[in-house]
Amino acid sequence: MTGTQVDRSLPKTGFLFPWPFPNGAPSFIYRMKNYAALLMVRCASRLLFFGGVNQLNVKGRERFVTALQNRSRPLITITNHRSNLDDPLMWTILTWKEFFQTIDRQRYTLTAHNICFSKQWHTTIFSLGNCVPCVRGEGVFQKGMDFSLEKLNKNGWVHIFPEGRVTETPLRFKWGVGRLIMEPDVAPIVLPIWMRGMETVWPNHPPYYPKFGKKISLTVGEPLDTQELRAEISKDPNMSERQRRKLMTDRVQELLFSLGEECGDLEKGLTERLRKEHERHIDEFR
Repeated sequence: MTGTQVDRSLPKTGFLFPWPFPNGAPSFIYRMKNYAALLMVRCASRLLFFGGVNQLNVKGRERFVTALQNRSRPLITITNHRSNLDDPLMWTILTWKEFFQTIDRQRYTLTAHNICFSKQWHTTIFSLGNCVPCVRGEGVFQKGMDFSLEKLNKNGWVHIFPEGRVTETPLRFKWGVGRLIMEPDVAPIVLPIWMRGMETVWPNHPPYYPKFGKKISLTVGEPLDTQELRAEISKDPNMSERQRRKLMTDRVQELLFSLGEECGDLEKGLTERLRKEHERHIDEFR
């Protein structure tokens, strides 16, 4: 769920083009085009760090690599959203060997349809790069969400910007996050990642061009095995599905914002205040 700070009107008809992903197993030709697109995006992204023109410091990288290489469980990564190029720049933390070893398990990411899918050729390019159209206002049961669930049910990797747009201040997470965690056949691993400084490399306001001599940091938090949490949330027979999705979303929001507090980007005590607020309002979502 990624977006921009620029306000753009939404097409009244929502997603305007034929669904860009193949039905069923992709053909060999489609897979080759898909891999080529991923490779080109990676090469372009690495240019912004080539020769030390910008520095990317990562803490906890081994947690991410371990989770990605574990194909026995679906993987959901969640991050704060600081720049329109957070994804794909952040995934340059993979070595070339790790990238090629997992090229068939690279992330699918929900992407604002009115920004990245506004033309047919945009749709073709972004979908080949594993971007999934997400139509704002169509709720948690839209086609992009269903497609992401299909990928998770195949033990794939889905990346989410749960705040839904680029923001410098914390926002409430979108409830679709809860659906993507509660509904897969196998409980996913959720991996929080906190980013600092990406907006200094690619600014959020004109003029839009890359900057150099900047330092970016990524902190990978502890992975959350959602199996027990799903069971805990599901055991109350009086709780509606909507409440369960909201409660799961709230728990994951606390997970990421706690990491933001540890990194010094969010004020201490924010997560605890949000937890108390969530507990007060849960009955409103039956």
